[in-house]
Amino acid sequence: MIRRYDTLRSMEKSGITLINRPDAMFVARDKFYSLVKLKNAGIPVPETAVVEDPFEAMRLVMKWKDVVIKPVVGSLGLGSIRAEDPDIVFRVSKSLLSINQPIYIQKYINKPQRDIRIFAVGDRILGGIYRINKSSWKTNVAQGSLTQVITVNQDLEEITLKSMKVLGLDYAGIDIVEDESGDYKILEVNGSPLWGGFYEATKINPAKYIVEHLIKKMKK
Repeated sequence: MIRRYDTLRSMEKSGITLINRPDAMFVARDKFYSLVKLKNAGIPVPETAVVEDPFEAMRLVMKWKDVVIKPVVGSLGLGSIRAEDPDIVFRVSKSLLSINQPIYIQKYINKPQRDIRIFAVGDRILGGIYRINKSSWKTNVAQGSLTQVITVNQDLEEITLKSMKVLGLDYAGIDIVEDESGDYKILEVNGSPLWGGFYEATKINPAKYIVEHLIKKMKK
């Protein structure tokens, strides 16, 4: 996506209608920047930081007790590491810095062995699923999680559509976690989400709704 950004911007400037728009995709791909925008808009997100000092990363794990270190740009749960030991965080941080990567560190939310994926297009909620994994803290379908269809309540609908509006996305897959109090927090907003697990569980194909939304935009 990032390598194609200039091409997509040129296409958009020439009058070609794109969804999602390149600027919105660029923001959504940056996990930290997108969470900052959501937090500034009053949307609940986990405590998160980006640092370039392994000692600062150690201080954060001592403060938060349990953390996840993720790639700033990535997907499928690949490359994410959960740690409680400051020494492990230090070694992981040093490894990241050695390849010129920042340390994206997030307080781990003690969730009930699942998270929530909501799929939305425009102002329409297509549906939602639990992604359940009882053997790992990672709940990505690509990491072996099972899926279960859920009813999207008003709170989930509100934070989903508000998150998309803040980031300027036409469609998205929103990952949401329930904390120990049952409150919702946005983990990340995916501007180019895979939907195999969502389709398998719900039998809803987002492609149809994305095309309908694109045609509607082109007619404006």
